Amino acid sequence: MPTRKVSNRGGNIIGHHPSLKVGRMIAFESTIERDFIYLLDYDPDVKTFEEQPFIIEYEWAGKIHRYTPDFHVVRCSSDPVVECKPLNHVNDEDNQRKFYAARRWCLESGREFKVETEVAIRSGSRLKNVVKLAQFARHYVEPGYCRLILGVLGEESISILDLMHRISAEQPNAVLFAIYHLAYHHILEMNIDCAPIGFNTLVKCGTC
Repeated sequence: MPTRKVSNRGGNIIGHHPSLKVGRMIAFESTIERDFIYLLDYDPDVKTFEEQPFIIEYEWAGKIHRYTPDFHVVRCSSDPVVECKPLNHVNDEDNQRKFYAARRWCLESGREFKVETEVAIRSGSRLKNVVKLAQFARHYVEPGYCRLILGVLGEESISILDLMHRISAEQPNAVLFAIYHLAYHHILEMNIDCAPIGFNTLVKCGTC
């Protein structure tokens, strides 16, 4: 569980995100953290993650300081410690001291320390597409639709619109919702990095 509660003493935006992966509300202290949580929740390489995971103590100018990084992420082959920070604040003197202390602590514990900015988190179309698919993550899907979608696809890659027409011309929205639900859970695959998801987006059976 988090080692401290989130705070908006600096006027930052705080809130909680309902994580399917972790199974609880995840607290965030900025919109950058919130967006990063969306990506973590969707990423199949991420097993679990925790916000405000632990306190790192370090000495500076004769005093002991305490720094709490934003996330500890457990991936399939690594478990990095992550700080989410606006790009224009990364090189602030105070932040650089914290990051240096965190890198030393992570090196001693066999972890990697990473700083994620809004530039990396929000680049391309990935985040917007993940947010779109997340709306359907908890959507109930008729088992019959799942079987039909996977059966129609087989080894093919076809557009969402073509898949909708092949499954049901009478209930296209139900099919579309099922496609988005299955894509969020990686049962179906689509390229979400290069362009916004639309009717022309190609979809195929997933490998996860």
